[in-house]
Amino acid sequence: MKKIVLYIVMGAVLAACSDNREPLTAVLHPHEELPVEIDEDKSFTKIFLAGTIDMGNSRDWQTEVEEYFESLNGRYILFNPRQDHWDATREGEMDYQVNWELDHLEEADYIIMYILGSSASPVTLLEMGLHMKSGKIMVCCEKDFYRYDNVRITCAKYGVPLYDDLHLMLATLSAKMAKCRK
Repeated sequence: MKKIVLYIVMGAVLAACSDNREPLTAVLHPHEELPVEIDEDKSFTKIFLAGTIDMGNSRDWQTEVEEYFESLNGRYILFNPRQDHWDATREGEMDYQVNWELDHLEEADYIIMYILGSSASPVTLLEMGLHMKSGKIMVCCEKDFYRYDNVRITCAKYGVPLYDDLHLMLATLSAKMAKCRK
């Protein structure tokens, strides 16, 4: 119920701020390319989905985020590093994946980071450190994450918003984006 209410409220807020262009959420994964007309269209907000993947073995929270943005009245490109067919043994794949992530983290307007409590998430912690001072990161970290206090203290030190609920973080980001459009 909470999730549905947030979608309705934020959809109404963003609808009031729309620029009369057709709403569209495009998702880009590694080894994919955006259609040229979307890639060159500056009306899209670019969001990187950073966080727990655990080699594809964790909850697919990225799909939840994609569904959330598809429910909004806006134009978004979501950079999703999760691959359905990850093969670390393929020659050059690790270099490609890491460089893809680093490039799209830089390109993103916003970075949303979700750290599951059941994960070690070492790459997520690295990416958090790299972008802590960027002004474009929001972090959601479950309180049972083994390094939760490190995340909490670092976020507080650098003024990065920290949430323990993914949908609350998404609603806050939606409101922030709506304000920016005014």
